Amino acid sequence: MSGTSIVQSLNANKGWLLVLGIAYVILGWVAIGYPMAATVAIEVLLGYVLLVGGIISVVGSFFSGSWKSLILILLSGILYIIVGFFLVTNLKEGIITLTLLLAAFLLVEGFFKIISAFQMQSAANWGWILISGIASVILAVMIWAEFPQSSAFVIGLLVGIYFLINGFSMIMFSFALRDTGNPA
Repeated sequence: MSGTSIVQSLNANKGWLLVLGIAYVILGWVAIGYPMAATVAIEVLLGYVLLVGGIISVVGSFFSGSWKSLILILLSGILYIIVGFFLVTNLKEGIITLTLLLAAFLLVEGFFKIISAFQMQSAANWGWILISGIASVILAVMIWAEFPQSSAFVIGLLVGIYFLINGFSMIMFSFALRDTGNPA
């Protein structure tokens, strides 16, 4: 998909981009206000999502139609259940593990956003996407630098900051799309 078609797609959905940006800003403020609670909530939610997904995979594996598919889906489902159970029952270790995973995610996602921003240079205010990508990389480095001492609150706090930056970038980009009135 070329940079122009990405911008055209975003332009067609700029209202949803604005709504999503506002939702991210609200979630960001809540997470920043209660970082330890946000950290625990993120871990527990992820644990339960993995448990449910694992159960669905295990049950679904028996309807896969072939032994190869059954074994792969079954093993994947069992892995989801084990990891989900670990997260729900071992909060401290789960938070430490998720802190490392969050740093890796933000680093990779930040680089993807930076690349995407350069592909959208034809759009007005494409720099907001670039700023969001750079901020993601900076947040990843901050997590690595403070690990493991601040694991109890870093996920909630940095996810809150990330949501704020991401939300503001979406809002600003949606306004830029609206103000130009054209797809690119």
